[in-house]
Amino acid sequence: MNTIHKLRKLFLYAGLEKEEYYQLIPHIREENRMLLKVFSRIAVGMFFLLLIVSLNSGGFAAVNSTTYLISGLVMLVILFCIRFIVPKHPSLVMVLVYVFEIILYAFSIRISMLHADMPAVSAVAFLLVSPLLFYDRPVMLSALISIVVAVFCVVVVRFKQPAIAATDVWNMITFGIVAIAVTMFIMNVKIRALAQSRQIEYMSQTDLLTAVKNRNHYENRLPKYPDMCASNLICVYGDVNGLHEINNRQGHLAGDKMLRDAAAAMQQYFGTEHTYRIGGDEFVAFRLDGKPEEVSAAVDRMQQELAEKGWHVSFGMSVHEMAQGTPDMFELVKQAESNMFAAKREFYRQSGHDRRAR
Repeated sequence: MNTIHKLRKLFLYAGLEKEEYYQLIPHIREENRMLLKVFSRIAVGMFFLLLIVSLNSGGFAAVNSTTYLISGLVMLVILFCIRFIVPKHPSLVMVLVYVFEIILYAFSIRISMLHADMPAVSAVAFLLVSPLLFYDRPVMLSALISIVVAVFCVVVVRFKQPAIAATDVWNMITFGIVAIAVTMFIMNVKIRALAQSRQIEYMSQTDLLTAVKNRNHYENRLPKYPDMCASNLICVYGDVNGLHEINNRQGHLAGDKMLRDAAAAMQQYFGTEHTYRIGGDEFVAFRLDGKPEEVSAAVDRMQQELAEKGWHVSFGMSVHEMAQGTPDMFELVKQAESNMFAAKREFYRQSGHDRRAR
């Protein structure tokens, strides 16, 4: 049973557990998007260069001009989709990856059909190389390779001389088996490496106690926020009250729970990508192109929800309208922090512990 489980993981999830693989899918799509963009550009250049050569020469190249033209145009369509459609529909990346690979395989098979008296070389080369260009499940790539080998064998038997066809079929089946074995191994290595790199990235960017972004990630992303919004940028600064007293009175586990609850509340209202823990008991969150009154209402709801759990967090908010120019991010955060301190002083004044207003 253990062996079957390992083989299942190897074929379906490149050696990862099912949950690990599915968590990695957005990163696999992004990696494939970038790779597809590069390889499609190379393919466009290659096919149209071959087209130009074929139109200005005779013999072997001239016969293939239509194949070069169609292949190049399909690659242009793929580039168009990457640029304008994939950003809105990321899941289409894998469809485009399969289209790209199928075009390469179809190109090589077409060349074999046009030159029935010559052994197939390009088909074998594409069979070995194409599956290694992107990230995908080994089972999907193995199935694609098997289909290509089957189609190729049918084509060469039908269109080529018997002696050449026999050689091509033998070579294609042999290299098909090799391609599947190599693909299984390489995908296992590539996807595991991607999973490890994402885990390292997560550890470097995430506060492990609260699971929100940490100060390191905050400082790296802060200068980028002006380019991420169109109408306005809202900063919310939060600071939990009484953490020191809770740690002393109830223990550090209670203090940790207080921080996790505060972080979870801010994540709920401002999202994982825009919520940060920047100090021991301090949090910052951003709302892009939001309505100040809605953010203010969200802050009130957060305070009420946290108060029901026995915690209190002081919040401050600042708003920059993009019509006024590019915001100074440090001033924006500083203003939110100043408003937070004012709310904090008021809280301690009303609770009779003004000496703790800091």
